[in-house]
Amino acid sequence: MYSAAVTRAVRRLVPLLGVCFFVSIIDRTNVSVAALTMNAELGLSAAAYGFGAGIFFVAYFLFELPSNLALERFGARRWLARIMVTWGVISVGMAFIQNDVTFYLARFLLGAAEAGFFPGVVYYLYQWFDGRNIARVLALFSAFGPLANAVGAPLATSIMQAWGWRWVYVIEGIPAVLLAFVLLRALPDSIEDARWLSATDRRALREGLGAGPARPVSWRTALRDPQSVLMCLQYLLIMTSSYALVLWLPQIIRSFDVGIGLTGWLTAVPFAVATVGLLAWGRSSARSGETLWHAVLPCLVAAAAFVAGAFTRQPAAALVLLSVGAAAIYCAPVGFWSLPRTFVSGAAAATATAMANSFGNLGGFVGPYLNGWIRDATGSFELGLALFGLPVLLGGLLTFVTIRMARPVAALAKGGRR
Repeated sequence: MYSAAVTRAVRRLVPLLGVCFFVSIIDRTNVSVAALTMNAELGLSAAAYGFGAGIFFVAYFLFELPSNLALERFGARRWLARIMVTWGVISVGMAFIQNDVTFYLARFLLGAAEAGFFPGVVYYLYQWFDGRNIARVLALFSAFGPLANAVGAPLATSIMQAWGWRWVYVIEGIPAVLLAFVLLRALPDSIEDARWLSATDRRALREGLGAGPARPVSWRTALRDPQSVLMCLQYLLIMTSSYALVLWLPQIIRSFDVGIGLTGWLTAVPFAVATVGLLAWGRSSARSGETLWHAVLPCLVAAAAFVAGAFTRQPAAALVLLSVGAAAIYCAPVGFWSLPRTFVSGAAAATATAMANSFGNLGGFVGPYLNGWIRDATGSFELGLALFGLPVLLGGLLTFVTIRMARPVAALAKGGRR
C-alpha cells in the first residue's frame, strides 16, 4: 500500500516540478550558448563573460536562504510560482542588455529572482518521501537538469542562427511565466492538500515519513554546526567544477573548430550522457540504500576525466572524457541531498538545504570567473579544464568526512555538542 502511494505521488509531482526545473536550467545557462556571438557584439572578454555568467550565483547565494524561509511561511505552491514569474520576466529582459554593466546587472537580478527554487523543491519533496525513496525521487527530479542542457544547447543555437542571440532569451524566458500558472493550479502544498490521493494513500505517506524528531532544530544551531559547514564547503567545491563546465562547455567545444550549429549538438552529448548516468545512479542508490560511495566515487571519476581531457589533443577523445566528467559530476549530489534530513528537521531542514545550495551556487561564480581569467591569461582552455578536477576531488573527500560525521538531530538540539 505504501509503495503504491509513493508511486502515485512520484507520478504527479516529479514531472510537474521537473519541467519547471528544466526551464530554470535553460534560463540560467542559455547564456553559455548566446556567448558564442554575444561576447563579440558586446565586446566582452573571457574574464568579463565569466564574471557576468557567475554573478548570477552571487545573487542566488545572497537571496536563497530568505527565499527558502519564505516558502515555509507562504507555502510551496504560491512561493514557487512567484519565483517562476519573476525569473521568466527578467530572463526575457536579458534580450535588452547593451554592454558589460547591463549584462552584469541582468544576470544578478536573474539570480536573485530564481533564488530558492531548487532547494525549495528539495525541501518540499522531503515532506512527501522517506529517506529510502528520497534519493530515487531527487535523482528523477535532478535528471531534468542535464536534460535541459542537452535539449537547450541545440535549441539555443538554432534560435540564434535564425534570429540572433537576443531572441534566445525571449523565446526561452516566456515558458517560465506560463508554467507558473500551471504550478499554481496543480501543485498541492502538502500531502493533506493532494485531492488526487485517497485517505488511505495520505495516511500511508504520513506513516512512511515517521514521527520524526520530537524537537525541531533552530536555524541558528544548524548554522553553527560543523556538519552543516562541511556540507556547504563540500557542495561549493563540487559546484565550482560543475558550473565551470556547464557555462564554458559550448566555447570549449567551439574551440574544436566547428560551426555554431554543430557546437550546439556536440554540447548536448555530455549532458545527454549525464542524464542517463544520473537516472541509473539514483536507481542504484535507492536499491542499495548506500550513500557514501554513491556520493564520493563520482567526484573521483569527474576529477580524473577533467584532468585527462585537458591533455587530450583529439577532439573525439576529449568529447568522450567531457561526457564521462559531466555524467560523474551530475551523479555526485545524489548521495549529498540525502544528508540534510539525517540531522535536521522542520525549518532547520529548509535552512540546511538552503545553506548548502547557496554555497554551492556561490561556486557557480568562482568556477566560471576563474576559468575566464585563465582563458584570457593563457589563450586556451587546457589549464582551466585541468583545474576543473581539483575542486570536485576535494569535494569528494569532504563528502566522505561529512557522511562519516552524520549524527542524529538530537545531538544538534543540544547545541551541536558531541
